[in-house]
Amino acid sequence: MQLRQPQYCCTMIGGRVFFAWCFAMTMATAQADVTQTDVLVAARALGFLQNPPTGQIRVGIVYAADVPKSVEEADQLQRMLAGGLKVGNVDMTPVKINIDELATASVQLFLLTEYVGSDGVRVADATRAEKIPCITVDITQVQNGNCVMGVRSQPRVEIIVNRAAAAKSGTAFATVFRMLITEI
Repeated sequence: MQLRQPQYCCTMIGGRVFFAWCFAMTMATAQADVTQTDVLVAARALGFLQNPPTGQIRVGIVYAADVPKSVEEADQLQRMLAGGLKVGNVDMTPVKINIDELATASVQLFLLTEYVGSDGVRVADATRAEKIPCITVDITQVQNGNCVMGVRSQPRVEIIVNRAAAAKSGTAFATVFRMLITEI
């Protein structure tokens, strides 16, 4: 595991300096698809929803059971969130959800793993029906409208939001956040 130097990001918003969430050290292996910083970016982004969640929320880590890399990433996310992740006013508790179990998931957020391919459409259907936001590191799923938000922390922090997917799932962001993201 290679330890990288901490990254600090700030921007001026309304006369105040806002330190973004990329303050955490990124620890990643060469084979890891999702990093701890990706998870922190996703968690911080929740605070920019027009009606942000607070308190304990259940996070559904959505994976495809028949795709080993998806299962591996789900296990990795489960370990990262083990014991809960407290960021701001949110305490995230992970729940692994096989993509076949979306209809019965009792969660407030979906974290979609990579490698689910065309099954991403099923996640889009669940986010629309249940009005649950979806976040992923798989930017293709965001571009296809299957997930509302994509995050990347390497080589720099980047947040991509699919406007149409957000509207269909009832996910609305604060105006200040919209200045920091790329909308498609």
